[in-house]
Order: sequence, then C-alpha cells, then structure tokens
Amino acid sequence: MDRELLESGLERIGVPYSADSIDRIVAYVSEIMLFNPTYKLVGDKDPDEIIIRHVLDSAAAYPAFMSHTLPGSVIADLGSGAGFPGIVLSILMPDRHFVLVERMRRRAQFLSLAIARTGIKNAECDERDLKEEKRVFDAVTARAFHPLYDIAEDVLGVIGPSSVSLFYKGQRQNAVSELDVLRGAGYSFDAEVLDLKVPYLDERRTLCVLANWTQDR
Repeated sequence: MDRELLESGLERIGVPYSADSIDRIVAYVSEIMLFNPTYKLVGDKDPDEIIIRHVLDSAAAYPAFMSHTLPGSVIADLGSGAGFPGIVLSILMPDRHFVLVERMRRRAQFLSLAIARTGIKNAECDERDLKEEKRVFDAVTARAFHPLYDIAEDVLGVIGPSSVSLFYKGQRQNAVSELDVLRGAGYSFDAEVLDLKVPYLDERRTLCVLANWTQDR
C-alpha cells in the first residue's frame, strides 16, 4: 500500500493530516482488504485503487464539511456500507462525531470491528435501517446510496431545521437532475452543487449541499 499516494492526495485536496491519521487510514484499508473477499465491501481489489476511488474520494469533501458543520457536530453517514465516507472523515475530523447507519448485519459487524481496530474514538456503528432511525442529527451524508428522491422522506425524519445534508454524487448533470425530481415531488430546500476534485481520478464528482429542507405537500 502506497502511503505516499495517500499523503500526496490529501495534500492536493488541502486536508491536514498527522502520522497518526495516516496510520489509522492505512489500518482501515488493511481491514477492508482482509474482509473484502468474504463481505464484498468494495469492488476494487488493489489497495491503491481503494485509496484513490474510496478514501480520497471521501476526503475530497473535507473542505465542505469543515465549512458546513461545527466542532462537536454529530454527523450520520447513511447506508455507510464499508465506511465511506464516515470512517475516513471521522479520522480526518476528530472534533466531529460520526454515526455510521447500516442495516446489513455483516457490514455493520465490519464497521464496528474497523472502528475498534483502528482506535477511532469519534465514530460508532448503528445497525439500523434508516427508516427506523429515531435520532436527529446535526448533519447527514451519504455516498453511493439511493437517489435523493428515494430517501427524502426518511432523511427528513432524522434532520432538524438547522441541519445540513451533504450527499456525494457523480456528474453535475445527474446531481442537478436528482434535485429537479426532488423539487417536483414537493420538496423545497436551498441547494448548492459543488465540484469535487479527487486526486488521481479522472472522473467527475460533485457534492449536493442541502439546507432548510422541507416537504411542501
């Protein structure tokens, strides 16, 4: 596993890091490599590809999370899967607390194990379907999850009036289309679509930032 690839990628994004945070991310990727053949956590089998396509992709939104959340915020990673972006962001943002909401038992077991083995203190796994989640969070995020219009009603159940939602998406056109469908379904919100720069990845990535999200009808 190329530690320099990880470090240079974070530097290009503008993410501050320590030797400890690099060690934790490397340990986390090692856990993915160990359990991936059994749990099918990610499609990529090469650790450097995991660093680029998943770790750096998750870290690319770091500046937006720093701008839109406060120290002490509790942030839910909905449908966390293998822990992207929640585990990566929890390592890079130790002053925020991350709740990894994952309904599939095997993946939830992996998340709890990864948190324990990497020594992350500001993250927890909540083995629960989003529909069953009762807590209200300061912010929510999701990556490689359902389209926004499919989860809108459930998301509204876990955010408050001042909460912010940050959703990882692909090409800008597709992200804008999702927002248009959401508006057409009777939801209103303030939205910003940010272009994400993922080092060493020649693919378009965006982040939809939603605030003041309500349902009109």
